[in-house]
Amino acid sequence: MSKFFNRTQKVSDMPVERPVKPVNALNVDELLETINRSVDDQLAGVATALPESSVAALQAASQTSSVGVVEFPTNGYRQVRVPRTPRKLYFPEDEVMPAPPALEAYRSFRTRLLRAQTRRPFRTLAVVSLAQADGKTLTSANLALVCSQLPQFPVLLIDGDLRTHGASRCIGHDENPGLSEVLSGQAAREEAVVATDIPNLHFLSAGDAMKPPPELFSGTRWAEFISWCREKFKLTIVDCPPAFGMADFELISASCEAILVIARARATSRKGLGKLLAQMDNHKLLGVALNDVRHYDTSHYYYYGPRKK
Repeated sequence: MSKFFNRTQKVSDMPVERPVKPVNALNVDELLETINRSVDDQLAGVATALPESSVAALQAASQTSSVGVVEFPTNGYRQVRVPRTPRKLYFPEDEVMPAPPALEAYRSFRTRLLRAQTRRPFRTLAVVSLAQADGKTLTSANLALVCSQLPQFPVLLIDGDLRTHGASRCIGHDENPGLSEVLSGQAAREEAVVATDIPNLHFLSAGDAMKPPPELFSGTRWAEFISWCREKFKLTIVDCPPAFGMADFELISASCEAILVIARARATSRKGLGKLLAQMDNHKLLGVALNDVRHYDTSHYYYYGPRKK
């Protein structure tokens, strides 16, 4: 079996700040070459064919939106309202026709995620990048938002970066108790998880870490909490800290069933990405989203998944 990925889908056209290009930074072709050399044979061998009935059902679900009047979710969780000020997030009530290209791209990304869940069932997804400012947190938040618009599809977004609280700031909810309190035993999980005014969308803030994050994630409570999330939600997305320079990501992803890597064109180190993929459990790797792509001036995200047989 061949070890390579094909470019399969645009993922987003989200504008981002453009840093100075470092030495050996990635472009699209180099990303493919890096993946070719790094990804395990078994990943390329995953079957991608689905029955036509399953494909039709997924496509129909991906077009369903909960823009209408919906009762505020209860589920026994605390209830919070997500501020609408971060304009890079796509909220259901902002629906316009035609939809912005970025929103359509996220919906397409959602459909591919549903297909992946059908091929290889998973409910917990770790989203990671090599460095800060690669678009990881914004991708996690918008992916959670569009997935929550599916009927009867409860989603939990977790801020797993206990140092920077990136997702908590992005969502606009950075209050305690949060993940840190759950992992330290200071709060029950039902007390820390909140239901938002966006139907099906739940959130867990980073919380106030009183211990080093590696100590919190290495305990048994993280694995137990993720197991609980798997039972309660159709999809749990964990916005992880950057992969290199910290032990957090390996500890977080060890209990997650799938991993999505965010790379940034002209910024992510080719050598660094290759090293990350080589160290990763490739059975869990869903693909690589390349952010800030200038090809054709139509999109800033490309998604790379297993080659279709």
